[in-house]
Amino acid sequence: MKKKHIILYTLLTIISVGLIGCRSKSNNNTEHNEDNISLLRLEKLIFDTPPEQLQSVLQQHYTEYASPLLNVKPGDAQLMAQMVDFAHDPSVREIYDSVQAHYANLYWLEAELTDAIERAQKAGIELDYQRYITFVSAMFDYDYRVAADGSTLLIALDQYVLPSFEKYGYGGTPMYLVRLCDSAYIASDCMAAIGRNLAVFPEKEPMLLDYMIAEGKTLYFLDKVMPSKADSIKIRYSAEQMEWMRQNEANVWAYFIQNKMLFDKDLNHFNNYIDEAPKTNAFRNSAPRTAQYIGWQIVKQYMQQTKSSLSDLMAEPNSRKILDASGYHPK
Repeated sequence: MKKKHIILYTLLTIISVGLIGCRSKSNNNTEHNEDNISLLRLEKLIFDTPPEQLQSVLQQHYTEYASPLLNVKPGDAQLMAQMVDFAHDPSVREIYDSVQAHYANLYWLEAELTDAIERAQKAGIELDYQRYITFVSAMFDYDYRVAADGSTLLIALDQYVLPSFEKYGYGGTPMYLVRLCDSAYIASDCMAAIGRNLAVFPEKEPMLLDYMIAEGKTLYFLDKVMPSKADSIKIRYSAEQMEWMRQNEANVWAYFIQNKMLFDKDLNHFNNYIDEAPKTNAFRNSAPRTAQYIGWQIVKQYMQQTKSSLSDLMAEPNSRKILDASGYHPK
């Protein structure tokens, strides 16, 4: 997990990887429910509009997608020329076609997000998201698949069309990430992005415990807003990784304590315990991101002990306070 920051997306990335696509779960939803949120399919506006009309069409819809997360400015002639080139690059066009083949509609996602957001609001979380936007970036950067800034949720759909193009080598993406680029993770990834945006995080010199608790807050947020979602989907573990973590939770915690890692502020020392990887290097045949799982358990226990509200949890800045109050001691 990287330091919290607002990610600036650009749709004008030059393609430098092979063509890739995806396997995704088919969905039978064929109609939009008017009571649900509406996803703006920005990729359709860009790729389905004739070049000579692109600037005027984007200008017409500008207020619908205007966000610091997107670098799409129809008033910038040079940018529009680059946009036209981007949308008509054969490689980019094939990526877009693959996205449309797998995600012709996203009514199922609108329904999931609507339910989760309503649950958050009922739990006392104030959300003011005005824009839910999908797009095609051709970046193929797993870290930037979803972003949220408090008013806009942005989803790079092409990141979720990766696994079925083995013949192109998945664009150089390692297999442990390829398996996560699936439609099963979209809704929870979106709500996790919203949760991370809510969770208070130290701006200066965060320690391992801060990362653990921040991710623990996010996962607990998912527990509350997506109660029927499998834990393995929330934390993006395989069944085997989930079982390993459950069996070795006490061993991992003991390792952190014995090596005095909780208050370490050097990211280089603990990056492997919080970031995406095939496994956690300190343990054989292990799950990745072990510190995130431990943080999740700490937060669960903290909420059981203190009966705090979800909004108070997300706003609590003191990770040490949460740990101490949790009484966390796995056996």
